[in-house]
Amino acid sequence: MPLKTYRGASMGQLLAQAQAELGPEAVVLQVKGSAGAMELFAADPETADALQRMGGPADGRTGGRANRRKVATTGPTSTKQSEDRRSPICLAFIGPTGAGKTTTVAKLAAHPRVFQGRKVGLLNLDTYRVGAIEQLGTYAALEGTPVASVYEPADLRAALKQLAGCDIILADCPGRGPRAERDHEAVRRILAELRPAEVHLVLPVGMQPQLLRRTVEHHRRLGATHLLASKVDEMPDDWILFDIAADLGLPMRWLSDGQRVPEDIRAATARLEATKAGRAGRRARLIEGVA
Repeated sequence: MPLKTYRGASMGQLLAQAQAELGPEAVVLQVKGSAGAMELFAADPETADALQRMGGPADGRTGGRANRRKVATTGPTSTKQSEDRRSPICLAFIGPTGAGKTTTVAKLAAHPRVFQGRKVGLLNLDTYRVGAIEQLGTYAALEGTPVASVYEPADLRAALKQLAGCDIILADCPGRGPRAERDHEAVRRILAELRPAEVHLVLPVGMQPQLLRRTVEHHRRLGATHLLASKVDEMPDDWILFDIAADLGLPMRWLSDGQRVPEDIRAATARLEATKAGRAGRRARLIEGVA
C-alpha cells in the first residue's frame, strides 16, 4: 500500500482518518505544519518498514530521510507545584507489540488505589502506531490525566518538563517484534536518557514457554527490572511467567486480568509468592525423595 498523506486543521482528525483507512496498526512517519494547517504522512506497517530500511523520507521526496516532529499533547497539565518539589518518579513499561502495555498503563494511571492519590502523568513514547496514540490519549482525556507525547528524541526534555508537576510518570515505550533490533536500540536509548526508577516488562500469559524465556532475557538486556503479566483472564491457569520471575528473581508488582479500565489491575504479590512456595515445596520433596 502506498504512503498516504492527510491534511486538515486537527491532529485528532488526521489520526482518525489514517487509522480508519490504514487500520489500527497505522504508522505515523512524519508530521508537518502547525495548529490549523496540519499535514500527516502515514503508512501501513509493511510500507513503513520498507521506507525506513531504504532511509527514504516520509513524504516521498528525495534528499534524505525525513524527521518526525512533535505533534501535540493530550490532556490538561498541572502548574501547581510546591516550592521544594522533588522530581517525579518515572516507571517505564516495555514489551512486544500487542502485549497490552498501553491498556495496562491506563489502568495504573486511573486506578484510585494504585498510587493512592498521587498525581500521575503519562509519557507516550509509542508514537509509531496511530492506534497507540489514540488509545492512550482517549484514556487520558477520560480520566483528566496529563499526557505528553514524544515523536523524536529532542522532544523528551520538553515532555518531561510538561509533566514536572506530577508525582509519578508512567512511560509507555514503543513495542515492536522480537527481531526488530533497530527498534530495541531505540528503546535502549530512550531508557538511557529517561533513567526510570523501574522498567516493567509487560508480557501476556499463554506465550510458548521457550519464546517467553527468550523474550524475558532479551528485554533484561534492555534494562527490564520487573515483570508484569497481562491478559491473565485469557489463561488463568498459566503460571509460566510467574515461574520465570521466581527463577530469575525478578519482582512483579501488578498483573492485568481483563480489558476494563481501570478495574482489571491487581497486585501480583500473592500469585508470585504462591509460585515461590510451590517451587520450594517441590524442591523439598525432591530432596526428601533422594535422601
